[in-house]
Amino acid sequence: MVAIKGTNADQICAQPPAQFRALLVYGPNLGLVRERAKKAVTYAAGCLSDTFRVCELDAHELKEDSVRLADEVAAISFGGGRRAIWLKNAGDKLLKPINNALESEAGDTLLVIESGVLAPKSRLRKVFEKSPDLASIPCYEDDTSTLRAFIREYLNSENAVLEDDAMEWVIRRLGNDRMLIKTELEKLIIYTSNKRKSDQQEHILISLQLASECVGDSSQLSLELLVDAVGIGELINIEKYLTLALNEGVQPITIIRAISRHFSVLHYVSGLAEEGESLDKLITSLRPPIFFKRLKAFRKQTTIWTPLRISQALDILMKSERECKTTGLPATEICSRAILRIGTAAHSVQRQT
Repeated sequence: MVAIKGTNADQICAQPPAQFRALLVYGPNLGLVRERAKKAVTYAAGCLSDTFRVCELDAHELKEDSVRLADEVAAISFGGGRRAIWLKNAGDKLLKPINNALESEAGDTLLVIESGVLAPKSRLRKVFEKSPDLASIPCYEDDTSTLRAFIREYLNSENAVLEDDAMEWVIRRLGNDRMLIKTELEKLIIYTSNKRKSDQQEHILISLQLASECVGDSSQLSLELLVDAVGIGELINIEKYLTLALNEGVQPITIIRAISRHFSVLHYVSGLAEEGESLDKLITSLRPPIFFKRLKAFRKQTTIWTPLRISQALDILMKSERECKTTGLPATEICSRAILRIGTAAHSVQRQT
């Protein structure tokens, strides 16, 4: 059996066909590995809490008892029904006990093996990729579409819906680690359940504001607001968002570096735009992409900042970071002075236009 990928992998893990007596679920996306393995075990045994039908093992346990896996695979459920063996943290070092288990006379048992990255030459992978009654299921990094589907599926099970802009914000904030995403979504459900208008409300509608209040690090949102305030020259907002970021525990050097990264991106876009490249295409091609709520502010900054002005701003930021590290002066004051100086320059350009 060759490696099973994509939607086929999700379907097989959700309802493992009877032809497969063992699944190898592996790859760099550990959250997806865990999710798929859990689904397969749940389907085979009915539920995870039935200790008579589910046996969870860790790789280190087999190092001390190499025949245990074969014994568990051959065992029959005490109360009847199919059993599932869930082996975690496996790898090529466990090839011998796994082979012994696969060669033993199994009862009505599904063996689900969970592993991290396995190279193409992995002996364990080859065993599962060559046998017609075994399934090899790689779990690579999710793309945006698969993450959206995962989030929608989970929230639907909790009778909740994310608004479109909230969905984009959550994906951008949390990346593609499914375990992290699920943990944060669980927090979000608990947080937003208290805001349900009535018990008769069909579902919880989660807005961008609600998501940003609960999901991930709120200080990141403060940094983004501060960065755009500096770039546009909104002096009142610079002071407001700087205070907010500092109160949330963001260090002055972190603030300086965040603004430096932003101006470096702005320099790249403005420089190529001056040479005749399409501004829209340049912005669309940026990776990671700019969150759509910030696109208007970013475009406005491309009209304020020429490559020369951006270079001067980057020099100010670089010197201020060096001063924070070497002068012994209060880093907060150094940071504040630098970004207000840059923001004032942007404000002056806008007044002249």
